[in-house]
Formats: sequence, structure tokens, C-alpha cells
Amino acid sequence: MTERRPFIRFFPLDLPLGMFALSAFVAIWPAYDRSLCWNTLLTLLAGFLLYVTISRLAVSRRRWLAMAAFVVLTGVLLSIDTIAQYPDLAYAGKAGLISRLSAFLAQVIPSPSTWTPVGNSAATYLEGLIFLAAALTLTFKRNVWRIVGVAGVLLMALGLLTSTSRGAWVGVLLASAVWATLYWRPARWGIAGGALLLTGMILYVILQGDVTALNDIPILNRTLAPIFIRPDRLEVYRNSVYLIQDFPLTGIGLGEQFAMTLSRYALLIQVPFLTYSHNLYLQVWLEQGLLGIVAWLWTLAVFYQATFTYSKRGPDLLYQATWLGLTANLLHGFTDARQYVDLWCWLPCFALLGLNAAIVSRRSRRRPRQWRWPISAGVALLFLIVVLVSLHPLPAAWHANQGCVLQARGDLSDPLTDVQRTDLRREAEARYRQAIHIASLNRTAQQRLGLILVDQNRFQEAVEHLALAQQADPHNTTTHKGLALAYVWTGELEKARPLLQDVPDIVQELNTWGWWRSTQDQIEQSINAYRISLLLAPEQPEVRERVEQLEKEFLE
Repeated sequence: MTERRPFIRFFPLDLPLGMFALSAFVAIWPAYDRSLCWNTLLTLLAGFLLYVTISRLAVSRRRWLAMAAFVVLTGVLLSIDTIAQYPDLAYAGKAGLISRLSAFLAQVIPSPSTWTPVGNSAATYLEGLIFLAAALTLTFKRNVWRIVGVAGVLLMALGLLTSTSRGAWVGVLLASAVWATLYWRPARWGIAGGALLLTGMILYVILQGDVTALNDIPILNRTLAPIFIRPDRLEVYRNSVYLIQDFPLTGIGLGEQFAMTLSRYALLIQVPFLTYSHNLYLQVWLEQGLLGIVAWLWTLAVFYQATFTYSKRGPDLLYQATWLGLTANLLHGFTDARQYVDLWCWLPCFALLGLNAAIVSRRSRRRPRQWRWPISAGVALLFLIVVLVSLHPLPAAWHANQGCVLQARGDLSDPLTDVQRTDLRREAEARYRQAIHIASLNRTAQQRLGLILVDQNRFQEAVEHLALAQQADPHNTTTHKGLALAYVWTGELEKARPLLQDVPDIVQELNTWGWWRSTQDQIEQSINAYRISLLLAPEQPEVRERVEQLEKEFLE
């Protein structure tokens, strides 16, 4: 009697990935500009459908190989385009030898298109597929296909080099080292030594309290330190975490909401500065909220549980290539998040998930009891519990989160009438006061309410709330800057000075504030801004003249 197959068969990755797609729908609600959501939403839905299609259709080895080969072909074509257009990428200063090699190849290889890919995006696309290309090449039996495969792998490797993406290189090297440990015992000692070195680095940095302490270690100061010591990246990570603390439940919304939200509410400037967080995991939480990051972590837990469970059945190059390729992509995700900037970078991720799921499905039919849902679901559940506990009391966090959503709509949505903006800000203020009533030291509510009061020129009240926000979180740089500016507007310059002296580009910003306040007939605040600018940078004769001029106007 033959075994009947169910008409609809669910795979282990279906539920978490479906939840991830659902979180994209939910993330439309908090966005201040919903017109920016649709491209990302459609891409994530298309990615989920791609995963479903590949995982269901790749039921035989022949179909699986055909789909894998097609995905690899897209990577080869992208590599050719990246190499051919290397002179337009303008990354020549990163690596001299690679620059010379790429410049030579760009003269030899014709460009198949006029489109110029961003190097980091090309690397994000290629880093996972190069493992798949290598595995396909090693499994080919005919010499002609092996030659074609080797050529494809070399082109993709050159494309990765041409991208000059150090994060991608690290991801590929680490994933390759893991692959080597599966077949070569000495490599396991290398991985163990690398893990020990990494642990030592982390402990040393923690003890010193500064990541720049890596510069004190010989050899590492010339090799690994430049990768980790990136003040610009550390700054954007920190400010991204601040935004997550403000919008922990909903996120800031799907699509291109990050730039103005970061500038307005983390950097406290009025113009866009950076377009994304440069970290895949932070970006998932920012764009898709708590539901999105829980779904993403659940997906990874399911994925690696399957890897651990089914890798014990013996070596399988093709299966290994899928999880190692995605591992390289996820490692790169700690230093970049090009998937949310150039949306086509999602394609390899969902394709590798689909190819991986197809193999797992075939294997699980033989020994289905090996799969254990609670283990993978427990990882996501534990993370969710930790987050919710950290938000205690949860009603205060919810009201503060709601206030942030309303404030962003009131400040950043376009077009709105002045009445609509005022109503949204008033609703946001009410939410903040509700949060404060529940938890008086809720940093988000106190800080955001203080910023609203500054906008309303209620400077002394703003100081009171921002001082409480600083008490709630003494290390929050946004609060430091907001409180310092409030001190400036109230004329307490000596209190403002220590809080502002380490803020990047603050002198120019204060001069801009001085100009703007004068255009609003707020002469006293304008003078205060120029005076604190002179305290921080005395050698500004033109500013000193402007202060004297304003003082005369103020006395008159």
C-alpha cells in the first residue's frame, strides 16, 4: 500500500517566514509616510513566494539543480557587471592590488548594462551564492560543466573582491572556515583558536571600556582593529538602538522611514544624514517592529536547528552550500543591511532558504520525528519575554511608543495642515503624559515630551522633563544634547557647555540655530546660541560681531 502525500505540506520554515511577511504588513501602520512602504512590502512578499515556490517545486534532484543553477547564473551576471563597471564604483582607495586587478579586468570585460551596482549591495548578493556555485561545480560529472562552474566561481570571487566590501569578505572567510572544518580536522583547531581569540578581544574591550583598545594589541591593530573600530558605524548603531527604545513594539515603519526619524529624534538635526542602520538585525526591528525581529530570530533558529539535525546524516555538499551561504550573508548582516536599501539583495536569501527547505523536506519524510518545534520556537519566545520584561511596565512603554508614532506623523508627514500637525502633536503629548503617569522615569516619554515643549518655546518646562530623562538614562547622548539645547534657550550656558563639548559639529549647528532663532524674532535665544558657540570655539570673529549686533537690537 502506497503512502498518501498530503495535498498541502507545511515545512518547518513556513510559519516563521509567514510571520515575517505578516510583520511587513503590520509595519505599514507606524510609518509616517506610507507611500515609502510599498516597494519593501512587495519585495518581502515576493521573497516569501519565491521561498514557497522553490521549496515546493524542487522536489527532485534535477529540478533542484536547475533552480540552483539559475540563481547562480544571476550572481555570475552581476559579477560581470560589477567587474566591468569597477571604475564607476570609486572604491579604489580601499585595496591597491585589487584596484589594479579590477581596473585591468574592467578594460577587458564588456559591461552588459548601463546600471552601476553599489559595491556593498553586489557583495551582499554574491556572498551566499558563491558557496552554491562551488558546490554545484564539485558535483558536476562532465568536464565541460566543471569548466563552466570553475569559471563562474572565479567570476563571482572577482566580483566579491571588486566590491571591496570588508564585511562580505569576513562573512565569506568565516563561513569557508566552517566548511573546512567539516572535511579537515586541523581546521577545527583553527576555528577553536579563532573563537578563543575573539573571546579574548571581547573581554579586553569590555575591561578597557572602549573598542579602540584593540589598537594596543600588536598585529591585531593592523588587521582586525580597522574592521571593528568604525566610529561612524558605532555611532549609527547606538542611535539606532535609541530609536528601537523609542519604538520597541511597532518599529518606525516599513520602507525609507529611517533617515528623517534618525535625524529628527536621535541626532536632533533637521536634515537627513544616514539612510539605514548598517546592521541587518537592527534594521529588521526598526522597520518591522517587535513582531518582525521575533519572526526573524525564529526563522534563524528553525534554520540552524534543521542544519544541526540533518547534517548528522552524512556529508552533502549541496545542502552544506545552502546553510553556509546564508551564514556568510547573516555574518555580513552584523555590519551592513543592504537588503533594505537595494531590495534586490533579498533574492539570494529567500532562494537559499527555499533550496535548503527543499532538501530538508526530502530528508524529513524518511525520519520526520527528528524534528522538534519547541526548541526553535523557544529561542524566539525567550527573546520576546526578555524584551517585554525590559519594557516593564508595559503600558507605559506602549503609550510612549504610540506617542512617538503620532509625533513622527505630526512632524514629518507631508502634506498636512498646521491644524492637523498641532492635533497630532497634542495627541502625542497626551500619550507621553499617560506614560509618565504610569512610570515617571520612562526615558522615552520624558525626553520626547521635553522636545515637544522646546518646539512650543516652553523652555523651562522642557528642562524639567529632559533632566528627568537624563536621570532615567544618564548615558543617552540624545538626552544630553536635548537637555543642553534647552539650557541654551533658558540662558544656562555653563550647564549646557559640558554636555555639548563632545557633540560632533555642534559649533556649526549652534550658529545655524542662532541664525534661525533670529529669523523667528527670538533674539535672546539667538544670542545664547552664538554665545555658547563662542565658548566652545572662541576664534570666530564673525560670530562675535553678530552677537554684538544682536545685543544692540535686543537692548533697543
